[in-house]
Amino acid sequence: MDENEKIFLTRKQVLDAIRMDFVQYESQFDLYQELCPILTDSREFISQEGRNDCLLITRGKKSKTRRMNDQELGRYLLNTLKANSYPLSVLAEICSKVFRTTSWTGRHGKTGVNGIWIKTDMAFFKCRQCGNCCRNLNYQKDCTEKDYRRWKTLGREDILEKVMIIHHESIAPEYRIWIKLDSSQLYTECPWLVTASSKGRFECEIQDVKPEFCRQYPLTRKHADMTGCRGTFGQQCS
Repeated sequence: MDENEKIFLTRKQVLDAIRMDFVQYESQFDLYQELCPILTDSREFISQEGRNDCLLITRGKKSKTRRMNDQELGRYLLNTLKANSYPLSVLAEICSKVFRTTSWTGRHGKTGVNGIWIKTDMAFFKCRQCGNCCRNLNYQKDCTEKDYRRWKTLGREDILEKVMIIHHESIAPEYRIWIKLDSSQLYTECPWLVTASSKGRFECEIQDVKPEFCRQYPLTRKHADMTGCRGTFGQQCS
């Protein structure tokens, strides 16, 4: 498999990626229902009551039932995952379910670190330039210091003036994009999105230097499906 068709995650990166998955998508009850017996060794299971109410049921003589909403259940399962040192083989099984793709244990060729390889299913993805991601995704917190330094090095004052810097006393600053000039308000849609010459298509005015988050979107096929991406997934020609 080509290197561009898979990504490698350390144990810590797996936990971060799952946390982001749980946070950024709406209700994933079916996923949580699959994960619960794996994470709790079948000591607990969940059922659903109504649209946003779930029951977490503990088996045994002292069985108990806790009512949770989707967000609380997601946090509970994530905390359970973080509190236990599951074998990499179990983490690979969890990743396969969370990211809806093939995952397997392995060693990184350059670093020699053991971790999880995840198939991205993005080898034949084609962007349709619909602009949906630029108009609807909550990207405001995804600007990194690396992005900011790149724009600083390039002298892109037109970009920098739309970046809000939040300073902290003891930790690194945070960045927010994109801020309206002479205002503390952020754009709800990306201001760099412009209409292309082709009908129904859009282009990015800062395509060559856009944030890394934008460059990587979508990370996986699930990421595309869950965030309304209208791109197409072709098949390799034989």
